[in-house]
Amino acid sequence: MTISRYHLFFVLLCCIGLSFFAGCTGVEKINGPSPQQDQRVTGQENSENTGLSWMTYSITDAVTGKKTSVAELAEEGRPIIIHTFAVWCPACSIQLKETAKIVLSSPDTYHVLGIDLDPRENTDMVKKHIEKNQFVGMYVAAPPEMTRSMINAFGTQIVQSLPQTIVICNKSVTYIGDGVFPEANLKKIISEVC
Repeated sequence: MTISRYHLFFVLLCCIGLSFFAGCTGVEKINGPSPQQDQRVTGQENSENTGLSWMTYSITDAVTGKKTSVAELAEEGRPIIIHTFAVWCPACSIQLKETAKIVLSSPDTYHVLGIDLDPRENTDMVKKHIEKNQFVGMYVAAPPEMTRSMINAFGTQIVQSLPQTIVICNKSVTYIGDGVFPEANLKKIISEVC
């Protein structure tokens, strides 16, 4: 049996397609937060040394244009559910819809912050994506220095596999993990962390 150029091209195309989507489709995590990943928010003056400098960068809400930082949101006292995402990532959209269910059932209880870490995407792209899907919360295109700081704090998996989930509660930052967390699992994790 001979393999034609067409067959080789098709196999190559399939491999490229699978590798493209591999980073976007994480496995659902239900084991809860890892205690090794907790970081205290107190002592912002030392944030560079503690891995919390990513919280101090100015971010702009893609829909409203409001500027803030993660540290300022944390000072408000409400738990913050952070998801990293990209507009091309279907698993990310699923996660954002699951989180919206929690927020809609308990308005004004949580901040939801989506951080787009794809350097090829910008605020306008994020805004169109959020408005099209009617996601709840604040969504930003991360400045490059914020992305680098998040990689330093959480490792390269923060950009290699989307979505990633982080919860800030009671002045503690907890890295939850990658993949899609259904509403019930995410509620359970948040109740354990908070």
